[in-house]
Amino acid sequence: MKCSTQAFVSLSTKMLSYGLLIWIFSLPFATIAQETKPLSISMENYDYPYPVKLLPLTVEGQDLRMAYMDIPPEGTPNGMTVLLLHGKNFFGAYWKETIHVLSQNGFRVIVPDQIGFGKSSKPNIHYSFHLLAINTKKVVDSLGITQVAVVGHSMGGMLATRFTLMYPETVTHLILENPIGLEDYRIYVPYTPIEEAYRNELNAT
Repeated sequence: MKCSTQAFVSLSTKMLSYGLLIWIFSLPFATIAQETKPLSISMENYDYPYPVKLLPLTVEGQDLRMAYMDIPPEGTPNGMTVLLLHGKNFFGAYWKETIHVLSQNGFRVIVPDQIGFGKSSKPNIHYSFHLLAINTKKVVDSLGITQVAVVGHSMGGMLATRFTLMYPETVTHLILENPIGLEDYRIYVPYTPIEEAYRNELNAT
């Protein structure tokens, strides 16, 4: 008895589905529970590939913490530092393999979690790329680093571009990976820190 191709594909799909269900239900319940465990807002129970440090910041009158990883070169140091900027809905930990390759090739690697992401504080403030760039520069300065090669992915590409525009003397190279939104809004809406805007309001009659 010969089966049509459509019937064979349908039977194969059903067998695969049944097999997948059997495999899922054969997993220990502890494993399933661990995979679906919710994370805290500061992700304390999420392991990063390298040690995480915290830089205290004050933004709009709020005391915040900005998380970052500072990975020394594992190979022969080449004297260069790479700054990796994550995309939206991400955080620094996903750069794990990139960090490993760069470190093995002698680079020091700095990987911040922007305020509002990952292990950093998540305050109710006025977010802007200008502010994120300022915060990132504070991380770089706190480590005594004067020059970096900047790599930005997705939203991090827009931040990397803003960082370079603001601190050209700090950036040796600008590398963009699938960047978004490269418009320079400073031309149309110059950035004003919220503290300055508040002072201007107080001076108004």
